[in-house]
Amino acid sequence: MSFLAAAALILLPVFSLSAQEKKRPRLIVQITVDQLRGDLPHRYNAEFGDGGFRYLYAKGVVYEDAFQRHANTETVVGHTTLATGADPSTHGMVGNVWLDRETGKLVYNIQDARYPLLTQGVGVDQSTEIDPTQRLATTEGRSPSPILVSTFSDELALSDTGRSKIFAVSVKDRGAVPMAGHGGKAFWFSKKTGEFVTSTYYYKDYPAWAREWNALKLASSYSGKSWELLHDPSTYLFGARDDMPYETSFPGYGRVFPHSFGKSDSEYLADPHKLTCDFVLRWPSSYCADRS
Repeated sequence: MSFLAAAALILLPVFSLSAQEKKRPRLIVQITVDQLRGDLPHRYNAEFGDGGFRYLYAKGVVYEDAFQRHANTETVVGHTTLATGADPSTHGMVGNVWLDRETGKLVYNIQDARYPLLTQGVGVDQSTEIDPTQRLATTEGRSPSPILVSTFSDELALSDTGRSKIFAVSVKDRGAVPMAGHGGKAFWFSKKTGEFVTSTYYYKDYPAWAREWNALKLASSYSGKSWELLHDPSTYLFGARDDMPYETSFPGYGRVFPHSFGKSDSEYLADPHKLTCDFVLRWPSSYCADRS
């Protein structure tokens, strides 16, 4: 079973109460899921509950024949294309890393030394990081400055003179930053601390709701637990092929179910995808309360 990395964009448009604008949405949510091929929701439709994908297919607009024109299906390439509507040759995010012709060195996509992380020591741990592209970054600083064009989030903010509140959150920095655009706020998961972090591009200090969530240390609640199958392996389409030689065996996580989340002192503790969902579900209500 492959990992699915999700990035969520939360937009809270603020409109006047004219008759026309009452029809405009108060909340827009964009969820981008890596590796979720277009046919998979159909394949597993029988396993879905009443909400989620089944609700979207029944109540929403579904594009069955939608394609992007880029061939390099890496994280920042796809996320930025979805966020901008532009091709990589236009928006600038042509890969998770690329060769800087002036320096002759590889560059990590959204690194920016001008904007360090708000918390020291929560960036990439070179000794334990398994993502080779993250290890290539020469600074912990991150910003959307390398994105060359405007994003949907930016245009929404411009349309109402900046009153819309725009947030993006993802496990990876390169998942959140393109979704937030140049004018929104972005948070991503720190494997070192189990917290959601951001850079000085977005804040001078963490907002209260983010500090409160990080103080809960929810990552530690996964200590000693595992990601387990909901059903008998025989009921899964590829249940008999759980252990294949081409699969990656993540340190401490393995490639066969159940996957251990590790102990409290493990550098690989927790399931960041579930924590991402928890972070998203908690902060909007707190933020809206602050704005009332």
